[in-house]
Amino acid sequence: MEKKKEMTKDLLTNSFKTLILKYPFEKITVRMITDGAGVIRPTFYKYFQDKYEIPEYILEKNIKEKIQVLIDNNMEKNIFQLLCSCLLKDFELYKRLYLIEGSNSFEILMFQYIHTLLLELLEKYPLRSPDHLKPFTKDTLARFYTAGITASLKYHILHGTCLHPEEFMEAYDYLIHHSFLDLIDYEPGS
Repeated sequence: MEKKKEMTKDLLTNSFKTLILKYPFEKITVRMITDGAGVIRPTFYKYFQDKYEIPEYILEKNIKEKIQVLIDNNMEKNIFQLLCSCLLKDFELYKRLYLIEGSNSFEILMFQYIHTLLLELLEKYPLRSPDHLKPFTKDTLARFYTAGITASLKYHILHGTCLHPEEFMEAYDYLIHHSFLDLIDYEPGS
């Protein structure tokens, strides 16, 4: 019975994915989603409260569950490469999802997810230099990195400049190990 429920939820999700590639999110109705899935409208509400829950479910199934496997196996070093791979694999889908605006936007969902993920890592592992970071709470550290990661991912997706996961990780690794002034040809006092 549980398998059938998941299959129906996936049918609805796949119908939504097909529609979001053709129509703006605002134009997609529950009726369009159920017609595409071949189910009646009341069936939709057994699985989702509204269409805004579908991007959340997509994030859960396509990204969160995969990343959780890495965390469960202490392979956190590969998290952001996997995240980039997932986004690149369904590039057009995520481009459309990032266009959703408002309090239920995909950007906000992604921010909340990455922020929570980083907080979990900060709880799981001790800080290497806690004395250097005394002015910052774990929440502040997580928000700082989350803002940079989510903004750059969104930019690359929306502008079609999404790098391959390895390139993105290499550039990201360079950024987090250098200050902004290290990035420019700056000489103090000049």
